[in-house]
Amino acid sequence: MLAGENRRKAQRFPLPLPLEIKFQESSGEVQQPATIRDISATGIYFLFDRDLPPDSKVEFYVRLEVEGAPGGSVLLHCVGSIVRIEHPDAEGRVGVGARIDRYRFLRPGEGPEADRGETKH
Repeated sequence: MLAGENRRKAQRFPLPLPLEIKFQESSGEVQQPATIRDISATGIYFLFDRDLPPDSKVEFYVRLEVEGAPGGSVLLHCVGSIVRIEHPDAEGRVGVGARIDRYRFLRPGEGPEADRGETKH
């Protein structure tokens, strides 16, 4: 394989949207915001304020604007694992590549807001 040749199986789409990352630490479950750089059917690359260990399991939630959806958006829930960590950028954010093992679209009332007793309109 030539240096720099793209080995990805699925086309990536730039999608600079906020997302919520949920993962386990020794102190318990943690949920924090991050920002998507790009996403495909099989993976996601996001910018985060800390390192996550490779092979660690993560969940993430992305709110997508969809015309005709209740409230104008749907919540995408993905489960996967970390495959790559890149050095912090000029703003101190770490680049994180994660494989998406499974995903589903959540119904209104499901998701991280429901877990915290909140509703988002």
